Amino acid sequence: MDIRWLNAVIDLPADSFERAGRFWAEVTNTTWGEIHPKHPEFVHLHPTSGAMHLELQRLDDGPPGVHLDLVVDDIPVATQEAVDAGATVVVQPGHSVLATPGGAAFCIVPFDGNAEAAPTIDAARPHAADQICLDVPGELFDAEVAFWSRLTGWTVNDPVSDEFRSFAQPASLPLRLLVQRLGPAKDTAEDAAHGHLDFSCGPLVDELAAKHVQAGAFEVERFDHWTVMTDPAGMAYCLTRRPSRAG
Repeated sequence: MDIRWLNAVIDLPADSFERAGRFWAEVTNTTWGEIHPKHPEFVHLHPTSGAMHLELQRLDDGPPGVHLDLVVDDIPVATQEAVDAGATVVVQPGHSVLATPGGAAFCIVPFDGNAEAAPTIDAARPHAADQICLDVPGELFDAEVAFWSRLTGWTVNDPVSDEFRSFAQPASLPLRLLVQRLGPAKDTAEDAAHGHLDFSCGPLVDELAAKHVQAGAFEVERFDHWTVMTDPAGMAYCLTRRPSRAG
């Protein structure tokens, strides 16, 4: 599949959309865009430079979450490629909403000709929401990794641990994709594969965690390489010690 761009869509319940959406604009150093005239459930988060790659979606029901948009030239062709790789089509309201073999939702959406490098990381912007991590039940982990490699054509990187797999994806894309192995599923809706956002913070994790708390987040747990946070809607995300890269 020829992926022209990637967007992370932050799905927020209606009752916390305004509050949590403003939080995400603040911590990602983006500007709350205009509400889409034909699709009022969407709001773009515009960076100070580069193309938009973060977006808010107002949910009618269901818990908060994050999903990946694959931006392509030809939606029908790309959708068929996804199905051939193992995805399931959920609905096609002009674009395609699909589920991976692990059950994670993602969308295939049209390319509008706007694809630039993500904003540069510098002293004024020391961290970035630049990775989607897919949390997948252990028994579906290998199938999920194989699906994404087959669909994208990206080689799976050599593992640094049994828990994670990343891909040799083009550096021009604004988001990295990571797959995380969870424990075994318990046959509940909460156990379905799902995504969360990761920030690259380098050595500034603790300092930035305090700033996120001031903006309205809650700190959940600290590990050696990342800190788990929740946003004002109760959605988990991570601040990681992974170095930020230049756009």
